[in-house]
Amino acid sequence: MDEEYFRGQVTQRGVVFGPGSDVLLVTSGLGPWTFPGGRIEADSDPEPALRRTLHEDVGLNTTVKRPVKTVTDIWGSGDDPVYAVLYRVEARSRNVELSDRSDYCWYTPEGAIEEMPFRPLEEAIERALADRESDPAIETGR
Repeated sequence: MDEEYFRGQVTQRGVVFGPGSDVLLVTSGLGPWTFPGGRIEADSDPEPALRRTLHEDVGLNTTVKRPVKTVTDIWGSGDDPVYAVLYRVEARSRNVELSDRSDYCWYTPEGAIEEMPFRPLEEAIERALADRESDPAIETGR
C-alpha cells in the first residue's frame, strides 16, 4: 500500500477573545487577517508554548483553553505545508503590543468570520464562540 503521510511544520494559533467577545486578528501586511500564534518547538508543551508565543508576539497575557479546530496547508510557506491546531484563548486585556506583525484589529465574532479567507478558519471562530458561550466562567451578557 502506497500511503502518503503529512510532512511539514506544526503551528498553533489562538482564536483570541478579549474582554467582552471581540476576536483579535493580525496581519503581516502581505497576507489576509489571521489568528496570532506560531510554530511549536519539539520539546514544548502545547498550551504553555502558545501562551508564551502570544505574549511575545502580541503582548497579551492569556489563558489557553481547548483546541477548537485543526487545519492543514493554510499557512504553508514554500514547499513546507503546515498543520495547525487552533485553540480558544481568553485575553485579560485588549492592550496589544506587536512584535513581528504590521497590524492588528479587534473584530466582533461576525466581523472576524467575514475576514477569514478559508471556511475552516470561519469554523474555528464559530466553534470557539460556541465553546465560550457554554463556559460558565465567562460572562457573555446573556
